Amino acid sequence: MLIVVTYHYVRPSRGRPSEGIQGISPDGLAAQLGPLGMAGDFVSVSQVRDAMQGGRPLPRRALFVTFDDGLREQVDYALPVLDRLGIPAIFFVNTWPIANRAVSTVHKIHLLLAHTSPGTFRALLTAEGRRQGIEVRFGVEPRDAAISYPWDSHEVAQLKYFLNHQLGPDVKDALVAPCFRYAFGDDEAIISRALYMDLDQLRVLGTRGYLGTHGDRHLPLGRLSGRAVRESVRVSLHTFVEWTGVRPFALAYPFGSLGSATIEAGAAAAAAGVQLAFTTERAANVDLRQPLHLARFDCNDLPGGRRPCFALETLFESVPPARWHRDRCGQRIECDVNATASKGA
Repeated sequence: MLIVVTYHYVRPSRGRPSEGIQGISPDGLAAQLGPLGMAGDFVSVSQVRDAMQGGRPLPRRALFVTFDDGLREQVDYALPVLDRLGIPAIFFVNTWPIANRAVSTVHKIHLLLAHTSPGTFRALLTAEGRRQGIEVRFGVEPRDAAISYPWDSHEVAQLKYFLNHQLGPDVKDALVAPCFRYAFGDDEAIISRALYMDLDQLRVLGTRGYLGTHGDRHLPLGRLSGRAVRESVRVSLHTFVEWTGVRPFALAYPFGSLGSATIEAGAAAAAAGVQLAFTTERAANVDLRQPLHLARFDCNDLPGGRRPCFALETLFESVPPARWHRDRCGQRIECDVNATASKGA
């Protein structure tokens, strides 16, 4: 069995987490990974690929660590923790924001929520929609929002869900970009440099076999045409070769939901050269027969997280098996957002 865990923001603790940015401190990262390492064996992405291709099998209780979005703080703060603990990992990076000194819309949303109230952000979106002739309707099913964003307040979760899952990418960009300029002025390039990895950091990750693609832009691949998915992956892989001399073979689907990680998106990514791809299905991989749809837990779902769904002692016995694209109904198993540490999904 392979349990995969994913992280995003890793930064020193500065008191209460801000709205929109739900990170973990370096000490918190070490405190979670240390005990997990006593429950199983950490493996590298190369080991996962080799096992998938019929090589040496993974350990019976395998663990794999991933980081999404190519954030500079992951190299600054997480990589030293990994090295100290002797744990391999992979970092999934979007190339477009680094190449263009820009900020991905998903991170503009995070930063806006960290610096304005949800109510103010909603008002800005409504006013911008009115100015552009775009009707903005904040109709979100609360349960859907809570499943996707269980660590945020109800108001923030519903706002994130509306923007990331209900609006098309072009409409979302058109609404969010002016709001971001209103809040941060013309400092996008400066913010981008501070937020994302630089080329030297990418080369370090590439040399160590720790580099993966998150696509060129942070877009829900399942909502794009097959041609657009192939182009996004192709551009990102080509850019990595130019920057680092390394061509990654693993992908994390941006957003990672069932609708973002479709069979068609996986096939298109494979056609562009991807061999392994990871979703955000909260489940364990009992085998590697679906290498383009490997499940991952958010770090907060596992022991040591903010609201764990499983006990460390019974982790491998209690996690649900991955189901997306593995049976006819594509059944979706979610972690109960109200679960306690002693309960499973």
